[in-house]
Amino acid sequence: MEEFLITPDLSEAIELDGSVPPGVYSARVLSWEKKESQAGAVYLKWTLVIFGAEGDLAKYNNWKVFYNTMTTGKGAGMLKGFYKACMGTDLEGQFAPAKLVESEIAITVEQGKNKDGSPSKYPAVSKVRTLIPF
Repeated sequence: MEEFLITPDLSEAIELDGSVPPGVYSARVLSWEKKESQAGAVYLKWTLVIFGAEGDLAKYNNWKVFYNTMTTGKGAGMLKGFYKACMGTDLEGQFAPAKLVESEIAITVEQGKNKDGSPSKYPAVSKVRTLIPF
């Protein structure tokens, strides 16, 4: 196989530290996946994309962050809050997760933590709410 070489143009490259800093951001729901925990519980993994950040934080526009919501048990309260933030109404009965795609919400991002309690290189979404223009 012929060797492939590329000469990248790094003149406009932005140095990023690997994680979105803590704060409140505007985010758009990009997609969702149905997942199953190791214990067999169903949850939804939401992919969110940051937009509208200004100043020094503008470099984080288009960054993806993830938010998981359980579909049963006490953790389902996160799904209830997420639905309300996206749709502006309470969740009652069945719904199609695809209806939430393209919704714009406000998210609070914090430093993520690994299972052992050490800091993660990935941010954690700790709160979602209806997007109110900043």
